[in-house]
Amino acid sequence: MGQMMGQAGGPTDRIEGWKSIAGHLGRDRSTVIRWARERGLPVHALPGGKARSVYALAAELDAWMSGQGALADRPEPVPPPPAPPEPAAVEPGPVPAPVARCRWPWVAGVAALLLAGGVVGAGRWSATPATLDGAAHARFVAARDDVALRAAPRLRHAIATLGSLARDHPGNAPVQEALAEAWLLAREFGSAPDAQAFARARAAAAAARAIDPASAVADRVDAVAAYWWDRDPARAGRLFRRAIGHAPNDPLAHLWYANILADNGEDAAALREFDAARMLAPGAPWLLADYGWGLWSAGRTAEGEALLDTLAAQHPALSSVQDCLSVMALAQGDLPGYVRHLVERARLRDERELIAYGAALGRTLDRNDPDAVQAVMLSRAIAFAQNTDRPDHSWPAFVAAMAGDRGALLAILGDARARGERWGAAGFVRRIRTRFAGDTTVSRALDALAQDRIEPA
Repeated sequence: MGQMMGQAGGPTDRIEGWKSIAGHLGRDRSTVIRWARERGLPVHALPGGKARSVYALAAELDAWMSGQGALADRPEPVPPPPAPPEPAAVEPGPVPAPVARCRWPWVAGVAALLLAGGVVGAGRWSATPATLDGAAHARFVAARDDVALRAAPRLRHAIATLGSLARDHPGNAPVQEALAEAWLLAREFGSAPDAQAFARARAAAAAARAIDPASAVADRVDAVAAYWWDRDPARAGRLFRRAIGHAPNDPLAHLWYANILADNGEDAAALREFDAARMLAPGAPWLLADYGWGLWSAGRTAEGEALLDTLAAQHPALSSVQDCLSVMALAQGDLPGYVRHLVERARLRDERELIAYGAALGRTLDRNDPDAVQAVMLSRAIAFAQNTDRPDHSWPAFVAAMAGDRGALLAILGDARARGERWGAAGFVRRIRTRFAGDTTVSRALDALAQDRIEPA
């Protein structure tokens, strides 16, 4: 892409306001705002006032555009349907599980089918009448295979196939359930933005529930959205417990529940659900990846890292492993390791902007300038957090803390508090507290951001 010029004529100039940013990129204002919200266009917001003043740096915009390739405009995401009603009956208690032996918004989703030869639990899919003819059934089975492989191109193909089947066979609940799961996976193993993925997943889950009110798949899909998108941990817990009550042998219901419990720092309950999932799908690599992240989040760092290193060697195409290892490397102060795993994750998920960003970080590392690398990382992390409908500054706070930048950390924590944010992010919070052990100002700021429990105390 040719060099573009900012308002003052230089490639690194500051560009003020949405209109000027849009002019720099040659797009209309609404498209640029949407790119910032959905695709991480690096736009920075100045604090204060209801109407945020924004600016961008020409060099950052150009690097972002160079990683996008041809940007076909997508329609705005369909708004999520109204939340399903809560169960009126008394919620079932925890499903009996083996005694506990003691993601990341982006590790929450896992595939619906097993890669390691496990057996899908009974009662998992809705038992609606078989309304698919032979050809449609064959397409459905092939689409589920595509979902199970978790590769970005296969997920796109699966979503297209399942969407077509859902339109042609609107009364088939398993098709709608599979489509809902595919959309959740597309945000984890593909490049679908959260706003689009959650909206489409919820729409498919609502369609499945309209056919089968007891759909456990619909409940756990909505539970994932309730936690990661709505930031409503208590409701997410109720939905997960209902899903497990309807399908106690569904490994994904236990695993996805374990993921949010681990993120919220409810370690004993998380390990209970991880054990239940592992009993139902032993050896499944996608499950073990989430378990490794759960161990790391709970402070069992060496165990989590060892498990994920083993998975990386045995299952090199599993992008969630690279995702976890990149964060773990950063926590250890290993910037080259962070960049290496980040680039590999981006390659596996076909995230072109992230590939370009990783390459830029690599070039900065080659100049032996770690401070510059950390500055770029923090600037990008803050830009992502500021330009979303659901702000969450836990990642920029973690980046600032790992860089040892107390001033930036306190500013981020204060901004998050002013925006009304509430966090889980137990793995990040635990490392921030360790990095600034004894710092009561940091500790109190983190306490003020803690969100409600998922399970009753």
